[in-house]
Amino acid sequence: MDLQELISSAGEQLDQLITQLFPGLSPEHLAPAGAALLGAPALALLLLGLRLLLRPARNSESTRTGIPRVLQHKGVVVDILAGPDDESVAARCVITSVKSNRIRCEIIERLDAIKTRLGNDLVCVFAPMKTRSGRVNSFTATLLKPDHGDRKTDRLILAGPTDYALIPRRKHQRKRVADQQFIRVKLWTASPGDSELAFEDAAPQIGVNTFAPNGHDHNANAVINISDGGLGLSVLSRLVPESCTVSTPVVVNLFMFNFLEKTFRPYWYAGEIRSLENGIPGFTRMGIEFTATAEADRNTGRLHWINL
Repeated sequence: MDLQELISSAGEQLDQLITQLFPGLSPEHLAPAGAALLGAPALALLLLGLRLLLRPARNSESTRTGIPRVLQHKGVVVDILAGPDDESVAARCVITSVKSNRIRCEIIERLDAIKTRLGNDLVCVFAPMKTRSGRVNSFTATLLKPDHGDRKTDRLILAGPTDYALIPRRKHQRKRVADQQFIRVKLWTASPGDSELAFEDAAPQIGVNTFAPNGHDHNANAVINISDGGLGLSVLSRLVPESCTVSTPVVVNLFMFNFLEKTFRPYWYAGEIRSLENGIPGFTRMGIEFTATAEADRNTGRLHWINL
């Protein structure tokens, strides 16, 4: 069978197929129908190919800098790990400028020395984010140089991220609080070292199952979870002080029920707010990290603080 016969045979089979699919179709409409039947799959393949060609590659500039730009626009605090073999947090910063090959970070708090040398990779950790390829909470970037600006504020200059990952960051196992009647919370937005407030006798700014200003409103607050390293609260948004932001220092008084002693026992912690997010409508989810603990002096009742 030569080529012409093969084409004629294929055309006849296509006409038969169209006739079976559309019995009432007139002969003069067979050719346009056949063309449409053949063209539809071709058009679909063409559109699929264009989509694949136009979609940014995973390592393209737009993909590599997309997350740092989001972190910059939202003002997210980024933790800088001390070094490749040290997962402790050396500094906290915010991203102030993002270009295709350069990221500028302004250090807002130093906790330890950054052991990563210039020209080597360091790891930056942030709150988990959803991406096309899954959740990530860190990126790796080369440290180009430290920079001291006109405002005498420490800055770091990083190259564009070379890798994103989801690394484990939880040192303490969280326990969800199922029954609120066994825990009470008093919270003040203050630092125990700088404040002259007598926390032992003062009314808290935020309370859970305890006396506080606007007490009937505070009854709606709840403890979401608790661990050795921190606390998660659900607080009515209108009760959150205006001065309360991420990194704000706090003092927390916990009363937890001891089932063996059949009584509530007090625990004192100092810490800082690590996250403020929208919760259920009208509420704010507040994440608190403990940084110090205290014991009350039996004679004076004053608190003596010890860093964690």
